[in-house]
Amino acid sequence: CVHGALQQLANAPGLFSAAHIFHHPELQLRPRFLNDSLRFYGARPSALSGNESLDLQRINSWVREASKGLLPTLLSELPPEPSLLLLSAVHLRAAWRTPLDRKKTVLLPFVRPGQPPRKVPTMTSAKYPVASFSDSRLQVQVGRLELDGGLSLVVLMPRGPLEPLESLERALVPSTFLALLRRAARTPPRATALSLPRLRLDLTLDVVALVHDMDFGLFLDAELCGLARGPAAVDSARHRAVLALDEAGVEAAAAMATSVARSALVLEALRPFLFVLWHNNSEFPVFMGRLSDPQP
Repeated sequence: CVHGALQQLANAPGLFSAAHIFHHPELQLRPRFLNDSLRFYGARPSALSGNESLDLQRINSWVREASKGLLPTLLSELPPEPSLLLLSAVHLRAAWRTPLDRKKTVLLPFVRPGQPPRKVPTMTSAKYPVASFSDSRLQVQVGRLELDGGLSLVVLMPRGPLEPLESLERALVPSTFLALLRRAARTPPRATALSLPRLRLDLTLDVVALVHDMDFGLFLDAELCGLARGPAAVDSARHRAVLALDEAGVEAAAAMATSVARSALVLEALRPFLFVLWHNNSEFPVFMGRLSDPQP
């Protein structure tokens, strides 16, 4: 049951998630859906009032409370004549299993394709425990740093010529991507020279447009798995993610040196890279992202 799996994941230490539906008052939701919503997610859908200003205030207040203040707003306006709005909020706070010393954070050059290097605050350690390996076929270095609560931060960095991340992303088909993450989970940590930039990412996505482009078809099905009596098309499904990475660890709410000779015991994330917050026991990505520039 996907709902049960999400419940188990949401009970992981340091992770909080919430979901809510706002709907047109004339939309008749089925009793079974209302019962399942309360059973699995502890919430009942809320009817919109028809007053756009008031409804925006209610929606953004829910988002702010559900994300514990990390996401102050989600919507700036409502779609015309809204019928169904799907909202979700996720908050994660995870500390490094091995703390990083703030005194060792220094300015180092982060190289970017087609642009001059930018000096950014970079967390460093001469002997930090990192599970690391390289894949010669994909030309990628993978490093896993352990967090509390059964989580890991997995960094995937291209090792070839400096170029946009799209080349690596195209090569990471689902089976290959999962195989890399599982191999990282099995690899034991070793003392490694680490350089990892501080970062804070804030991204808002229109999920309806994104899923429509994927052409899955299920999400936009007018029946929506029996949610309502009659058609119930989704007007808006917005996702906003904020992720902060510093010496204390990772906080999130839903991102190699230019030297030629590299040691297997060096992890220098000083060029664009992909990252995954990985739930070790469930083998599930909690967050995924890319870092092209730590200070855009």
